[in-house]
Amino acid sequence: MNLAARFAAILHALCAAVARRGANGAFVGETSRPGSAFADPHAMTVLLWSRLQRAVTRFARLAAGAPPPRPRKTPARPAHARGAPDLPRRRGWLLAPVPEATAAASQLRAFLAEPETRALIAAEPRLGRILRPLCRTLGILLPAPQSCPRRTRAPITPAAADPPTRPHRPARRGTHPLRRPRAPPAPA
Repeated sequence: MNLAARFAAILHALCAAVARRGANGAFVGETSRPGSAFADPHAMTVLLWSRLQRAVTRFARLAAGAPPPRPRKTPARPAHARGAPDLPRRRGWLLAPVPEATAAASQLRAFLAEPETRALIAAEPRLGRILRPLCRTLGILLPAPQSCPRRTRAPITPAAADPPTRPHRPARRGTHPLRRPRAPPAPA
């Protein structure tokens, strides 16, 4: 079974659990929290289910080697500007209302720990946009790719720094160029 099919099997099982628990009112507590934009707990079920299904499709497309998207002519509006409600952002929020999510989290953790999956994530960084929200929802940490070294900043050299505004004069011994010289001690 290839990676996309295994990922799809994990998320389809999670989708079935979300649909079953959501139909029984598992998300009623989530919709009554302060700041929740959901008036109906079933709307949250539908949104979560559709996001999981979209993640399956996007993962399969990227795992198959989809070309990078063409740049948009008009900038995309953020989700909050569209007025659409969003899912909670707490780490592991899905584990309480859907107990079956712990099994999916365990399977996903094992899937992400495999060398083949890590190599795919390292080769295709766009997979992080799919996996990060899913991992946060299930309360697991996305492993960092092994083959991508961290970028380091180039050190600032004195030649690259701003040139001084006035010519440098050597300071007299015992004086600092920005301080006034000390007054001689008063005779006693």
